[in-house]
Amino acid sequence: MRYTQKDVCRAFDIKRDTLRHYEKLGIIEPEIDQGNGYRYYDDWQINLLWDAKRYHAMGFSLSEVRSILHGDSLADVQARVNGRVDRLREEQAYLERRIAMLSSYCELLNSVEEHLGKYVIGKTPAVRFVPRREMHELMLGDGFTESGAFANANHALSIPCAYFPSIDNELYYWGFAMLGEWYDHMGGPEEGSVSLPSGTVLSTCVDAGERWGFGRHLFDGLVAEAKRLGKKPRGMLCGYLITRTYDKDGRYHRYVEAMLPLEE
Repeated sequence: MRYTQKDVCRAFDIKRDTLRHYEKLGIIEPEIDQGNGYRYYDDWQINLLWDAKRYHAMGFSLSEVRSILHGDSLADVQARVNGRVDRLREEQAYLERRIAMLSSYCELLNSVEEHLGKYVIGKTPAVRFVPRREMHELMLGDGFTESGAFANANHALSIPCAYFPSIDNELYYWGFAMLGEWYDHMGGPEEGSVSLPSGTVLSTCVDAGERWGFGRHLFDGLVAEAKRLGKKPRGMLCGYLITRTYDKDGRYHRYVEAMLPLEE
């Protein structure tokens, strides 16, 4: 059979420009009438189109499709498909991490009102923190640039975070926190990041309010409550920014989950 360009576009539900793009890439080679420029497609070209759409749907680029249809050996095709399966599994694992992160974030959002001003002792996992600012100043240098680029590329797996290296002064760092096992598995850089260990924490939800309202004072209630309970703090204060909102009166709020690590 001999098919016109209109026939093929209708049968495959594709646009003329798409068909011409396939031709330009060398995936198909229609017969061209030198008199009027009309293109005609035989059954072999139709088969190539079917195969091209199948491989393209598997996630191969059109240049890869062209190689598969016109140059690859059986071993080449096997290697390409096996590699595609591996990439899809990696994408699936990444998506599962995103779902886990969103689920955790939903739990944080749902607990804000109940947790506001109340104190809870619980467990926190090990996280890796990538600082971008010291107080209000951007962190510069190769180490912070590399770790910052990693954080930017994986925002879906992280949450804004601040930590105070000491509970005795005002110095703090802003950045992004990710589960340590995820960070390590995905090859996040060592330099420019800080490990926040797992363990027992005393936590509460606080409202940092207007801009520039963040500071060491937001954690004073935690330190006082730890003393009241006879618990000894260990290490760094840490706070996760849950969300920024406005209420019906137009007042600005920043809800932070504040945590104080405790000795076991």
